[in-house]
Amino acid sequence: MIERRPAGQVMRIDWVEYAKALPVLKHIYLVGDLKKPSPHPFIRDQRLEITVCSYDPGDDGRYHWHPEVTEYEVVVEGEVGYFEVASGRTHWFTTGDFIVIPPDTCVRRLVRQTARTVTVKVPSQAEKVHCAQCERACSWRVEPYQG
Repeated sequence: MIERRPAGQVMRIDWVEYAKALPVLKHIYLVGDLKKPSPHPFIRDQRLEITVCSYDPGDDGRYHWHPEVTEYEVVVEGEVGYFEVASGRTHWFTTGDFIVIPPDTCVRRLVRQTARTVTVKVPSQAEKVHCAQCERACSWRVEPYQG
């Protein structure tokens, strides 16, 4: 793991240092406040999180939302969809599209074809709310509230 860089020094994580982890690991965390061990170099920073993501068809996510995190995502290759619970709509994004998911927005990732993305989360924070922890009244609930 690489800790925060000393002031005034440029840092580098070579592609070859983390490329072998894809596509086995769907999310390669490069920068952030990661709390779990990482098999590749990682720069610790609480201000933001940068993740390289690799998805195959069917790598759909779980319904979730972040209380304080804004997610910014660029589709580098392929197509990624997000089902937005509040509107009941699915939004599809293709190569070059830029996605913004504000805090408190419940979504579910959908993958119909191979895709690669780069995601930036501000701030880097692990708090994520899934159905079983969510107190909201929701017709899309897939897990009973356990509170």
